[in-house]
Amino acid sequence: QQISKGLQRRSAAIHKAIQWYNTSATALIPPRPVISWKDVVKYTFLGEFDILRQSDTNVRDRKWAKPAVREATTKIFKLNRAKEEIVRLEVEIRRLHTAIHDEEKTVSSVITSLLETDPHLGCEIRPSHRPRTAVNGIHLYRLDQIRK
Repeated sequence: QQISKGLQRRSAAIHKAIQWYNTSATALIPPRPVISWKDVVKYTFLGEFDILRQSDTNVRDRKWAKPAVREATTKIFKLNRAKEEIVRLEVEIRRLHTAIHDEEKTVSSVITSLLETDPHLGCEIRPSHRPRTAVNGIHLYRLDQIRK
């Protein structure tokens, strides 16, 4: 999946590299096989690139080409993204907590005002807001647990 996304992001550069490779491959004696965009899209691991076997330096022997190193590198990147996500979530938790608190304060103020100016309407709205207050209380409790 990550390779596919990388191919999509760099498709123009890859097309150019394919053209350059095909030009060079046909000029060699003996000529090397040419590759197409479809061939490149099918490749998922370095070991599947036959052209890498035919080069002077076998890149498959490099440290970064080893499956364990690639897997470790992927895990490091995922760990770094997870740390960034935690920072982002801490901000979102504070925003949600503030929004719930502000909403409760505003609605309570409006209900109190309505009880003074229009008691019948205030008495209708107050019970309909209680379930939302209860749910907001649960959300605030869980948000506080996450923040600890």
